[in-house]
Amino acid sequence: MISEIREKILIGTIQVFNKKGLKLTMDDVADELKISKKTIYKEFDSKEEMFETMADYVFDNIKVREEEIIDSKEYSTEEKIRLLLSAMPESYRNINFQELHPLKDKYPKVYKKLQRRLETGWEPTMKLLEQGKEEGIIKKDADLKIFKIMMEASLERFFEQDVMKGGSRKYNDYLNEVVDILLTGISA
Repeated sequence: MISEIREKILIGTIQVFNKKGLKLTMDDVADELKISKKTIYKEFDSKEEMFETMADYVFDNIKVREEEIIDSKEYSTEEKIRLLLSAMPESYRNINFQELHPLKDKYPKVYKKLQRRLETGWEPTMKLLEQGKEEGIIKKDADLKIFKIMMEASLERFFEQDVMKGGSRKYNDYLNEVVDILLTGISA
């Protein structure tokens, strides 16, 4: 369980990150939250540790959203699959993910954590995709391992390159497009 002050700092960091990207400073976060920089350093030894914790915080909340989708009775299996593949808590829909492209060079440890989080925790999704096969929503002969690799590669590509830079669309719009293409193809 994360302490209230750490969560407040992480939320503030996300807000500043949306404005300044990886160039944000501890001073920027302190100014945003109207707290001292010393308070931040009591919780985090460095900006890298703060980013690493922020990555876990965001992914942990995505996992909570995924559980809500799976447990919901209001969605069909097909709707659950689409929602699960693009799961993101409402509060993160405005995160400026296009600012993550320099992460690999500036904070390789954080980048590796993001990669690891993208590549793990697929069990509920795979189970739901298997259920989709049983219900005839997903082709019986569809190789779900290949689907997973394609989904992971697509997500990773957004973080690696400047794919979204200059576009007017948000990360979630791109994510929904990827999900749509992977599930239905590009045929007219």
